Amino acid sequence: MTDLPADLAARFARRERRALAEIISLVEAGRAPAPSAANLSSMIPQPSALPRIVAFTGSGGAGKSTLVAASIAHLRSQDRTVAVLACDPNSPLTGGALLGDRVRVRFDPADEGVFFRSMSTRGAQGGISAAVGPAIEWLKAFGFDVILVETVGVGQDQLGVRPLVDVLVLLVTPNSGDEVQWEKAGLVEVADLIVVNKADLPGADRVRQQLLSALSLGPTRPAPILPTIAATGQGVVELWQAIDGLKRA
Repeated sequence: MTDLPADLAARFARRERRALAEIISLVEAGRAPAPSAANLSSMIPQPSALPRIVAFTGSGGAGKSTLVAASIAHLRSQDRTVAVLACDPNSPLTGGALLGDRVRVRFDPADEGVFFRSMSTRGAQGGISAAVGPAIEWLKAFGFDVILVETVGVGQDQLGVRPLVDVLVLLVTPNSGDEVQWEKAGLVEVADLIVVNKADLPGADRVRQQLLSALSLGPTRPAPILPTIAATGQGVVELWQAIDGLKRA
């Protein structure tokens, strides 16, 4: 790991998005120092408030990418800047990200208030790329208001994103599983909020009751359970009211 080239550091200090993208590429290659090591904190005016760092996790097909897109639209309507790190499984041929999330998450590419980066997991465990943690630090230094992390489709024991974010949102759907599975699901126990997405489908109320039953067995106060229909944006405003209302750890 080496210091950033002076010209790259200067471009980052001017908040050039291309410079940020180049630095994250170096992060993925293990060749970028932490922002503090590059002494960038003295070069960039610090934001008045720390960014909200939120992860969306859940099984494949739960609607994470769709909810990320709906969240971007909602946050931009509030004039909040958003950075997204979307973790994709790595290609068996190239080792790079398959970029499926980048295709599904729709937003205005000309909007300077949105930064989107797909990251290959490169075989890392826990549902995220090993570069997510360092990349978050650079996004914080750049001054985004909200940083979203989308995990790959995860199982019950993949909790790698938990220590990296302020808020962990678990997505489930009406066909997510039976009550026995919920009682064993580690993600249910550590999530700050649980979203029953595709809440217009049959079985949504049943899943909510199963979750309430499973959470009642835990030693701590259960996470709130909220319904959304990410494809139409229904419930997204209420979800972000809940996210913003949570105290920081």
